[in-house]
Amino acid sequence: MDDYTVTFEHDGSLSVTTKKSTGTGSWTVTSDTELQFSLREDFNLDVTQISPNGHRAAYIQIDIAARRDGDTLTGEGKAVVHGPDGVVIYATDATTQARRVS
Repeated sequence: MDDYTVTFEHDGSLSVTTKKSTGTGSWTVTSDTELQFSLREDFNLDVTQISPNGHRAAYIQIDIAARRDGDTLTGEGKAVVHGPDGVVIYATDATTQARRVS
């Protein structure tokens, strides 16, 4: 599992940063303890990210349904990896577990 920082803004936008990528997207509240978010995570230009099937990956589209429990957020969804030409390379299940930091 990769370390990441995601910032949820009050206007429904979000941003994510990892050692290998940055991304932006949006989020919506679906109940008192649940939310959905979607983001496009672009690999940094100095990173050569090769997919499990041997193709160069340019970005990932991630869609997650998550549940908040106190300061912890856990979720499941899909991650679809795209090549530099935008063509889908592969898709996989995605999970996340995050904790709120001040």
